[in-house]
Amino acid sequence: MGTTAATFMTSLIPPLPFLLAGVLPLWVGALLAGVSGLPLRPGVLGAGTLAVAALILAAFAGREAFSPGAGRCPAWRLRFAPQPQQSAYAALAVAALLGLALQFGWRTGDFTIPLGGLGILGGYFSFAPPLAWHRRGLGEAVGGFCFGLLPVATGLYLQCGQLLTEVLLYGLPLTFTGFNLFLVYGFPGPGAAPAFRTLAARVEPVTGALLYTIFNVLTIIGLVLILIFPAASLPWRFGLWPLLILAVINQEIIKRKAYRDEGRLKLLGRLTLTLHLGMGLVFVLMLWQRL
Repeated sequence: MGTTAATFMTSLIPPLPFLLAGVLPLWVGALLAGVSGLPLRPGVLGAGTLAVAALILAAFAGREAFSPGAGRCPAWRLRFAPQPQQSAYAALAVAALLGLALQFGWRTGDFTIPLGGLGILGGYFSFAPPLAWHRRGLGEAVGGFCFGLLPVATGLYLQCGQLLTEVLLYGLPLTFTGFNLFLVYGFPGPGAAPAFRTLAARVEPVTGALLYTIFNVLTIIGLVLILIFPAASLPWRFGLWPLLILAVINQEIIKRKAYRDEGRLKLLGRLTLTLHLGMGLVFVLMLWQRL
């Protein structure tokens, strides 16, 4: 039993940055409930965190089952599962059980399971048929939504059963950066055949770079709005400045035609993931100070 647990924990190391990228927005939403004077329930937050992690792992396993090698994301599967699809089903089962516990045990609201259903549609079915968003050129938009607005709104809803306009303030910049993250990870390498029909593979490299620029500028605008938002005038607001600088650096890399070099594409992917993780962490710290 101990060996199995150790093997499972070790298998989580490659997808760990993506797990954090999905979980941190959920915490942002949960803390929004607390700063709004609504009750913050740690048990609900813990169960929701595990459910989000399970949905992300289901997406990783779904990729290994239906589109192995797609993009630049690390591979993941349960080492003691013969087929990757079994790993996906196991992760989906865990997420479903947690969703039922949240809705009927913690009574988090009627939209708990539908919100989880959106996570399944945007995660596992990004690669699994019949939807396979990844092959339709929609994986970037769906991925951005699932790593931005959806977990922020879900984190808030699970705590209090309602939504607030601040979900947009924090969720949209995360969504824009999430879109760029999956856009970069779906860029075909220089001279490589577009074996997987991602959005970046469907358009010219220059068009893909233009899309990255548009959503990066939207991210910068979102961060500036948070910077000047009155409720954000707290010490951790200084953490927004490194994020803005990183976004500008990413813009400079894409402007220098990173899509022509595999090494620079990988660097841009890592920096975009770092930007998303940094945004989630800074948002959590800022909201924590408002409790």
